[in-house]
Amino acid sequence: MDKRALALPLILLIASSLTIPFASAQDNTSPYDLILVRDDNMIDYIVALPYSHMFGIPILPVNPQELDPGTLAQLESYAKLGWTKILIIGNSQAISDKVQDQLLELGFSVERIGGKDRTETSVKLAERFFPNGDQVLVVASSSDYGSALAAARWAMVQHHPLVLNQNNTLSNSTREALQRLQPSLVVIIGAGLPDDLESQIRALGYQTYWIKKDLTITVPTTPVQKETNWTLIILAVILSVAIVVPVTVYYAKKKWSANKVPIEVLTEKERIVVKAILEKGGTVKQEELPELTGYSRPTISRIIQELEKKQLVTREKVGKTFIVKLAKEIILRE
Repeated sequence: MDKRALALPLILLIASSLTIPFASAQDNTSPYDLILVRDDNMIDYIVALPYSHMFGIPILPVNPQELDPGTLAQLESYAKLGWTKILIIGNSQAISDKVQDQLLELGFSVERIGGKDRTETSVKLAERFFPNGDQVLVVASSSDYGSALAAARWAMVQHHPLVLNQNNTLSNSTREALQRLQPSLVVIIGAGLPDDLESQIRALGYQTYWIKKDLTITVPTTPVQKETNWTLIILAVILSVAIVVPVTVYYAKKKWSANKVPIEVLTEKERIVVKAILEKGGTVKQEELPELTGYSRPTISRIIQELEKKQLVTREKVGKTFIVKLAKEIILRE
């Protein structure tokens, strides 16, 4: 009897937790419920990642020419649960008008954001979802998917727009993004970009910071196959990410060559600790930082260790405490 009495509230709790998302699907907290990208090219999926994270919605890769019966059935179930707003990324060459018509027939409302190519599509997305601009603009290669994926992750975590640039010069679409978004700092990530990209952007009056500019990846030649093996391609992308992300993180932590470091490349907690040190004239006792920042002693210890790895601070043992000193100039932008 007791078990039955306990089971009823539990069932009600589970039922209510299931109905909450369905009810919230009808509100206007997010303009979309699902992002659609083509399934035969990973770059649109990569570009979509920061906005999937921004809105807390999934990405569904689909056949770019026509939705098969299985996909239609899945989408119909999704719509019946109350999620009916779809964003298509790419022009009609990326995902056909027929696919859009199929979605409309299922009762979805559809918005399409796409340019004439992948670089222009990335810029249109950045301008759409950062209409007032942003302090930081992330730029990555449109051809090196590993670097683009690492840049997408960075943009997700730091909540900044991501644009793609071609590999031979500063793209016109990137110039347009700079003019409209007016960032204080342009963070360039990875390889597959022109060597003079940084100087071209600086010539336009923008500050830049290039993470792992000298990264090179050698792709072994393979026999041409009659049919594209997308499983192998996806595995290759995952492998490249496994290489690129640790390397870029290592670079950011271990090899900061510039004496001046923009504060935007730090995490939020690192920024707060660095600002507290700056307020104390660049030198502070570590035991004072918990009170200055509101963080616990273990948290302060972890943050200081990360800043040491990035060669931004040094610590000197004095008595029973550490004296923390800034080792590099931190560029603050209000």
